[in-house]
Amino acid sequence: MERLVLFDIDGTLVRTQNGYVPFNEAIFQSFGIAGDIRTVVPDGNTDPHIVEEIFAAAKVDISIADEHWERFATNLRLSYANAVRKGTMTVRALPGVLELLRALSANKRFGQGVVTGNFAVTARVKLETAGLSSYLRLGAYGSDSPHRPALPSIAKKRWEQATGKSIRAEHCFIIGDTPKDLDAARQNQMKCILVGTGRYPVEELMFWQPDACLSDLVDTAEVLKTLLNLS
Repeated sequence: MERLVLFDIDGTLVRTQNGYVPFNEAIFQSFGIAGDIRTVVPDGNTDPHIVEEIFAAAKVDISIADEHWERFATNLRLSYANAVRKGTMTVRALPGVLELLRALSANKRFGQGVVTGNFAVTARVKLETAGLSSYLRLGAYGSDSPHRPALPSIAKKRWEQATGKSIRAEHCFIIGDTPKDLDAARQNQMKCILVGTGRYPVEELMFWQPDACLSDLVDTAEVLKTLLNLS
């Protein structure tokens, strides 16, 4: 029986420093309005909702059309890539992540991908910079839907199309660091493991009653054991 593990990116797989700089730059370039992601709580949200919350917090009334989002995606990719190249932004894999992805990749019982609120272009820059992209080639992104709970089913379908296999929802696992990751899993009848590597401490995450809760992803054997025990 194969299992599909879908990872959130920010706070779960990687830690980004000064990521607000290229994000804010892309907002201004795309909409002609200054906005600051630091005025909202982005954790577990999708990029479209983050932008909308930024404008709402700034009391900016704006109607965003599809072409604006396309321009925003282009500017995000350029801004993030330039920030990495200049060294003004850093993206690093969290402890244990690379070892876990290697172990999952070598184990035929597991497939893996991402479910993230990042636009696909931003996710790709972050994963490549952190050295994780070769293990996570598919998934679902904030550019697929602004509604976070819609993303797990998109990722599942893409994995099925790529592998030619079908998988039941209860054999899919979302690993994330926020209650919104758990909500997305529950709405798709998937299991969820929350890790205390983001904004929320383990004690708070346990309150939401995920299927399992870990302090981090450092112990590869423990993570694999948890996945197998929940199957």
